[in-house]
Amino acid sequence: MTRSSEPTSGRRDQAHITSASSVDVLQKLSHDIRSAISDVVGGLRLVETDRLDLRTQTQLDRVRAAADTLAALVDETLMAASGETVVKRGAAELDLAPWLDALNGRWTGRAAERGSRFQIRTIGRLPQRLRVPPLLLERILANLVGNALVHVPGGDVTVELLADEEMGLTICICDDGPGFPPALLSAMAAGDTTRALGKTGGSGLGLRIARDLSDEVGAELTLMNDPVRNGGTAALILPAPLLDWTGDGAATEAMDIPDLSDLKILVAEDNLTNQMILRQMLDKMNGKAVFVADGVAATDALQRERFDIALVDIEMPRMNGLELMQWVRASGGRYADMPLVAITAYVLRDNREAIYAAGADAIIGKPISSSADFGRAILRHVGRPVGLPDPEDVALGRTGAEGFAIKMDDTRLARLLEAAGPDDREELLNRLVEDLRAVREALDGGVAAGSVAIIRAQTHILIAISGAVGAERLCQLAEVLNIAAKRRRLGNLTGIYAPVRADLLDLLMAIEARRDACL
Repeated sequence: MTRSSEPTSGRRDQAHITSASSVDVLQKLSHDIRSAISDVVGGLRLVETDRLDLRTQTQLDRVRAAADTLAALVDETLMAASGETVVKRGAAELDLAPWLDALNGRWTGRAAERGSRFQIRTIGRLPQRLRVPPLLLERILANLVGNALVHVPGGDVTVELLADEEMGLTICICDDGPGFPPALLSAMAAGDTTRALGKTGGSGLGLRIARDLSDEVGAELTLMNDPVRNGGTAALILPAPLLDWTGDGAATEAMDIPDLSDLKILVAEDNLTNQMILRQMLDKMNGKAVFVADGVAATDALQRERFDIALVDIEMPRMNGLELMQWVRASGGRYADMPLVAITAYVLRDNREAIYAAGADAIIGKPISSSADFGRAILRHVGRPVGLPDPEDVALGRTGAEGFAIKMDDTRLARLLEAAGPDDREELLNRLVEDLRAVREALDGGVAAGSVAIIRAQTHILIAISGAVGAERLCQLAEVLNIAAKRRRLGNLTGIYAPVRADLLDLLMAIEARRDACL
């Protein structure tokens, strides 16, 4: 039999084997790449800068900021390559002040290397937060600032920020170079951005990327020349709905460093660099941590001492993280219900399912990019979520759903559908509808029966879905219900579930309407 006469089923079997093999290779590469980047990012954080000269400090700040951006880019690329388009909860907003500090750290050293000067200038009051994915805004500014530095060797590049509660936030990237070519400005003014910036690579690729990403976040990008100093200016305008003015500086600063002083934390991690990074983060938040290097040592520590939460690496000698979590859950002792959080470079779908099946409450991917987010995650999983009301208050109506964040951010769902593409958009919407209906039915039964296992399992799914599509209020309400089940506050489940179910039905109707419009 020739190859051309090979049975169709045989070809399908071979394709399935090839596909499965590719997935396995991707999972292993994903883990190893994330582990390597975690070492890079973590090692840079551990460098003591006090004894370094100013020039070296400046360049180290540049490398640190670039490493954080690289980690986020690689993470997004690996997730996309695996077919996972879920947007991380909390990834659609940023704190403006620390983001500007990171921007300054990245580009000051780069400019100095070229004999130029980079500076950030703020005019008037600025919002506390932006409802924009940090990575996308970072990419926009990276292309615009990088383009400006190329054209002003030895000159200045300034980022100016001016905000208005009605008009929005304007971010101007100004340089004192030769300015933009007249043909480019004319084409941009005529709305012919394809001709202006080109369809593929070349000198205009950075501007084209910045333009496309600006459209994606709902911002407007314009280019102009300064007739007085002959420099070029790229103005990025973020509309008012993307700005969050709530809170004052003191409140924001207080939230930046969560207080873990009354928690005792077990950390099972065999890598010494990762131990040092985690110790540094936990010390900063006053957490009392005990570190062990493998699963067997972790079981010994659990039998000797009392802990509030365990942070568990997956790859460890003698007893790995999955085996450790299975042992804890099967122990039947005081730790059977202890919060377990996996800290791992294994974050793809199949890995996550295995980790949750072993008994994990949550997964934090390596490298850990933010100490504050890390601390808030710990508080959330020990039952003290920052920014969420107590389940008792929700059940008794002392805190209404109107006190939560925005009900739904349509732009996040739009990005998911765009990532799926026209061929898979309808299938994605169908799956969302099916999953939401299944969660509603299971939660109805679980709440009626007072089943902690059902409620926790289904709220995990609901938190992931609602966060992915931008239903932030539902995501927070689902967390409150999950915490109530974890604390076994079963008497008030109906009152806590009521606002969850109302928002769930609203989300289901919105997704169904989107799906019907695609038919």
